[in-house]
Amino acid sequence: MKEGYWVVRTYSAGTVGEKTKFWVQGARPSARNRRKEKSEIHKQEQNEASAVKAAARVLNLNFRAGDLLLGLDYSGEGLRKLLEALPDELSEEERQDRIRELAARELRNCLDRVKRAMDKEGAELRYHLGITSDMDGDTGELVRVHHHIIVNREAKETFRKKWTLGGVDWSPLSEQADYTPIAEYLLKQVRRIKDKKKYTSSRNLVRPQPKDRIAVSDAELRPPKGALLMVRSEYRPGRPQYIRYILPEGQRTRTHKQEDTGGT
Repeated sequence: MKEGYWVVRTYSAGTVGEKTKFWVQGARPSARNRRKEKSEIHKQEQNEASAVKAAARVLNLNFRAGDLLLGLDYSGEGLRKLLEALPDELSEEERQDRIRELAARELRNCLDRVKRAMDKEGAELRYHLGITSDMDGDTGELVRVHHHIIVNREAKETFRKKWTLGGVDWSPLSEQADYTPIAEYLLKQVRRIKDKKKYTSSRNLVRPQPKDRIAVSDAELRPPKGALLMVRSEYRPGRPQYIRYILPEGQRTRTHKQEDTGGT
């Protein structure tokens, strides 16, 4: 094996913990050059991580049971208003892409209206995984454009007032410990478009920060004592590995917002 060292990167987000073990090539940087070490670790992690994992961490840390998964759709009249901005001569593919772009703009405009209204009331808007979808996540077939977004429960009535192009439906997040399946479900509905973000989130969310340690060997990853293992990739000596687990009560991370409302 080429010169290098094993790194174990750990995340804690709400009730969920993760560990990823990967190999970083090259000599370990000296203590005076930690910036280079962090850069190499980040580069390697990007190769192993996924958009779903990153989105799920933020979701697990900032939202809890009772917060809401909103669906925003377009009525016939709302869709007609959206289509008024389309140029006449477009191919079917160009037309679909343009509709999606216009809808994404309408979502941003709605979020701005909701935030302004809640600011006036002294309330805070938190949102994550705001997506614009025109695709069935299971079949890949094109469907009428719509939006999904996860918001704090206090925002429900304001969205009902400020989304004017169609209906608003919602379902509360359950008591489940790990919301990764929700992140996966939502991101499956987003078409991959080069140089386009998959989703939008508010800036006031807490972003989980990793903790890194240099491992003495490539031994199999294990969850902390008392944790409940949820996901473990196959252990193969000399290869990266990933595990996800539910943390014991005393090791869970909470945002100030969750502590103030008594959430987990």
